[in-house]
Amino acid sequence: MNYKKLLDKPFRLMAIIGFVYLTISLILNLLTDFAGFQDFFEPASSSYDSLLPFSNIISYTAIAVAIILCVLTFFLYTKHYFYFAALELLIFSNLYTGKIYTAIFLNSILFILLLLENNLFSKRRLIIYLAIELAKLALAIPYGVRNFFEYVGITLFSLCTIGCINLLFRHAYDKKSPETINLDDYKFSDRQKNCIKEIVVNNTTIKALAINHNVSESAIKKDLSHIYNELGITGKADLKALFIGYKF
Repeated sequence: MNYKKLLDKPFRLMAIIGFVYLTISLILNLLTDFAGFQDFFEPASSSYDSLLPFSNIISYTAIAVAIILCVLTFFLYTKHYFYFAALELLIFSNLYTGKIYTAIFLNSILFILLLLENNLFSKRRLIIYLAIELAKLALAIPYGVRNFFEYVGITLFSLCTIGCINLLFRHAYDKKSPETINLDDYKFSDRQKNCIKEIVVNNTTIKALAINHNVSESAIKKDLSHIYNELGITGKADLKALFIGYKF
């Protein structure tokens, strides 16, 4: 396996990790619930006693569907909404079964990814996000006032902290001097320069680049290989990092 190519596709890497974690979690839950290993896996009393009906069915179904979504993310790693859906499903499942802090942790991860993907900068998407968050709040109500306010407080604190960190990074990137790199200093063709711009600005895939420029995917791959060699980098992630704040 080419590990550099794997690291250049972070959602594929996250899908692998998510698949392994969820599979182990499913096996442990099955052993705990049906194979008589309750004392071995949970020697102390569990603090995750669900107050809502069919909690086991909801939990197992959510994990199983999330595993399928991780597999889809691995093969369709440019379709990030599969991974987002898996996270949302697990958040709702954990809230339903009373695992408040696990839900908060997953919610923070989801918020970070949404910010990085710029998925909350349209009015429509922001409204949908807020509606989903209100639905999550409703699931925390049955677990008492203390758990409800802990969920609200910690969630708001984490979202504000993550949002502020994101703003700080964006300000730092905006202040980055555009003269640190100049495409004209390199022997790039017009097509190669356009490929750099499309990848950095729009995260365009190789297939889409080939269609846009009316060439084969192998030609685009050769262009990218030349670009990476000229710039001394290893992949798209390095390319996007190198041109942060660049005025095309």
